This record gives sequence, C-alpha cells and structure tokens, in this order.
Amino acid sequence: MSSQIDRGDPDVEQRPDGAVKPTLVPDLMKIGAVPTNTQMDVETDILEPVVQSETFCRFRLQNKGILHSNSKLTFSVVGGLTGTDNAFFPLNVGVHSLIERCVLKSGTKTLCETDGFNQFMAYRSCFINPQHNKQREAFTTGRMMCRQWVYNNGTYTNSYDGNAVGSMSDYNANGYTLDTGVEIQRLNLAPAAHELRLPNQCLVTEEGVDRSPVYQISLNDLFPFLKMNQLPLYMVKEELDVELHYAPANNRICVSEADGITASLDFTETKFIADYIYYPQEMMDAYAEANRKLSFTYVDYRRVRHTVTSDNANANTIILNLGGAGRIVNKVFFCLTSDKTDPANPVIQPERTLLNIFTADSVQPNFGGPAALRSFGSVTHNLKYNDKQLYPIDVTNTARMFDNIAQAEGSTPFISKDEYSNNLSLITSQLVEQQDLRSQIWGMSFWTCDRLNTNERVNSRGIELYQTWDFLKLERNYTLNCWLELVRFATLEDGAFSVSWA
Repeated sequence: MSSQIDRGDPDVEQRPDGAVKPTLVPDLMKIGAVPTNTQMDVETDILEPVVQSETFCRFRLQNKGILHSNSKLTFSVVGGLTGTDNAFFPLNVGVHSLIERCVLKSGTKTLCETDGFNQFMAYRSCFINPQHNKQREAFTTGRMMCRQWVYNNGTYTNSYDGNAVGSMSDYNANGYTLDTGVEIQRLNLAPAAHELRLPNQCLVTEEGVDRSPVYQISLNDLFPFLKMNQLPLYMVKEELDVELHYAPANNRICVSEADGITASLDFTETKFIADYIYYPQEMMDAYAEANRKLSFTYVDYRRVRHTVTSDNANANTIILNLGGAGRIVNKVFFCLTSDKTDPANPVIQPERTLLNIFTADSVQPNFGGPAALRSFGSVTHNLKYNDKQLYPIDVTNTARMFDNIAQAEGSTPFISKDEYSNNLSLITSQLVEQQDLRSQIWGMSFWTCDRLNTNERVNSRGIELYQTWDFLKLERNYTLNCWLELVRFATLEDGAFSVSWA
C-alpha cells in the first residue's frame, strides 16, 4: 500500500509501521498557496440575560464561532433622588462600580473569577492615560480622571490664598484640577463660580431629569483569561455562562448633597453585545480536527480582606497571612480603604464623595503638636514567603513603593504624588459637583504592589504581609483589600474544559 503513495503529497503522512493517515495540519499552516478563502467574517448578537435581578445577572453564550474578547456588556442605572442634585458614577471607576463579583463558567466549572471587581478596577484604571479618560472613557465607561493645570486669567480673587491677583493674566499654574472637557470662563468670576459640573455624564441632573446614559464594560476587563485568549465557542460542547453579582445601591453611584438615593438597574439596557469571528468552514473544521486538545495558561486573582481599626495614638501594625500556599504567585497588590463615614457628621456617607469607597487611602500628615513630632506620616512594608523576606530591609520610602508598582506592572500609574502619598499641595480646592476636589482625591490612590521575583511555588506557610501605618484618620474603620495574581491552566478536550492551578 505504501508503494502507491506519492511521498511529496502534503496531505498524507506515513507512520513508522507503514500505515498512512491524512495529516491534521490545517491548510492555513502549509507552505505555498492556500487553496481556500481566508476572509474573516464577524457576526454580532445582542444577548438578553437568562436571569436578572437587582443583585444578580447571568448571560448564556451561544456555542458558535470564536468569541471576540473585546465584546461588550452594557448597563444603565435609573438614579432616583429625593433631593435636587446631580448623580454620577464614581469618577475613577465609572460603570465598573456596579459589579462586585464576576464569574466565567463552563458547565459547573469556574474558568475565571474576580471578587471585588469594582475595587480591582480602581487599581487597573490608574494605568489608563488621562487623555483617554477625557476623550473616550468618559463616554464609554464613565471614568473621568483627567487633569489640567489651572491658570489665573484676569482680575479676580485668588482661589488659593484669597488675595487679589490684579488685572494681568498669570502664566504660572498654582495647581491642577480635573479636565472634564467643559471649559470654564474664569475671567472676572469669583472662585465660587468656578465649580466643575458633569453635564454630559450625569445619570440624573439637578433639575430632576433622569438621563440614564448607557455605558459599557469590555469582556476582557471582567475576565483576565480573555486578555490573551479568545474562546473557540464552536469547539465547546458545554454551556458557557457569564455571571455578575451587583454591588449594593449606595456603592454604585455618587451624589453630593441629596437627602436620599436609589440606584436601580434599567433591565431593558442590560445587554451582552457578543462579536463572533468566523473563518471559512473548512479552515475552522481543520483547526478543530488538528487541536482536539487545547491548553490555555492565564492568570486569575484571589482577594483577601482584613479589617483594620485606626488608632492614631499608636502605629497600626498587622502581620497577615495572605494565602497562596502551594501556588505560583506572580505578584501581590493591595490597598487600605476607609468606610468614608464620619461619626461627627452622620450626613457624610460613601456616596457623598467623588470616588465612593473605591479608594486606596494613604496615611495622614500630622502637623499638630510639638515640631519634633510633626510629619507626613509613614508606612513600613515588607512581604515574607518561602521563609525569606522579599526586601532585605523594610520599605519605608513612598517613592520606592511607587517604583515597585511600575516594576511589577511594566507601566507607570498615571497618578500624581499628591494623589499617591499626599506629600505635595498641587491639587486645587476647586469644587467638583459641590465637593472640594483636594479633600476628595488627595492621598486616595496609595496602592502597593510587589512582584515575587523568584518564580517559585509558595510553600505551605503562604505569603505573609508585614505592614505598619502611622497617623490613620481617627475613628475610621478600614478594610485591607489584597489580590494575589495566580497562574492557572485550562484545557479544552473533546468539547469540555478542565481547570487546574499551576
């Protein structure tokens, strides 16, 4: 039989025992002319949730084509106010504030899961270019953290020190404010008239008009698995589900001085806009035949939470086991978040701020008391795993901590030193939606990130965090939110997924 075979035929191969079988290499991978049409087609479906309520939502994907990882989910909120004021999404996370937890499932198996997704996106949003926030994200996701310098134009009272600046324009900028895309005419206006409003992004206006704009979330933001992989749905025989757990109503939106607030989802606008990629059928069949077993390597995140009660009389020190035992952990990042309540003023609640609870609070400067004790506050940080300290000497320099983020992520966060460790005074006190901007974002992006550089599996003791904060705000309850980036494997074989840790 083998003597009748043309040895130059690329469509067959001979086994060592002399038997012959067709090759499983698809036409696309062969050298030479490709005897088929390689045109790619994209089909878009708008899927409705199969389960939907104010606390939970589930979408079921159709097993066809290749799911594009940049498919979108759309949401809209009907904000009901008993007062008269604007309602808007938190400026640093936008519509991502709606989702507390997201899960991607194949049958009964969890492929990818992110707990504390809205707080997680407060960290990821630090790496978005502010110009993108102004030009794109403000209208697609509701994120508006773009900055601009403030120049004094014309004659008016200086908004920083209360002194008149004369009739000449000032070419020096004393600080920066938000750039929402709406220019303010400052000529001959009192500082109180310089308030920034958010007319284009409001869910509800101060006139009581319910706009309820529709915003979107990318699928690959929800699931890091899809950052590097696209799902070949036509090869999957199991049911694939996207499950979303919504955040409480008071953590969904922000409003400055309303008497009451509700933030209900507009169910008619909750959609999954799924893009399916198609190649010629013979190519897709050949690929499926050649890849009966597909393996995916990706990262998944596990959150650890711990309550810290501030004690300004003493340093707040914790030694906390973060887990990760028996796993390969690439990096660890965390923040300390205040509950944003003020016992002295019960009116102050998280929703009456610009960022809601999605902040990473820094220590507070201590300028009272004897001069020898005055300081900006201090933080001491280290990790221990596999019986070794990550840093030979505890890190106390906030500039070093900021650099550690850039080293771990490969990108520098777009936040100022004011916003990171409140060591400067460049943020203006300009009002944004009736809130003092400086008090709202000053020292509210103090993230800490560490890359575990040994590429070793963590032993049974896990990862231990050694952290000390000086001068936290008095009578505030804090939550430590920490995420471990773990390496995971998923295998697609005969239409079914199996998942394991690295």
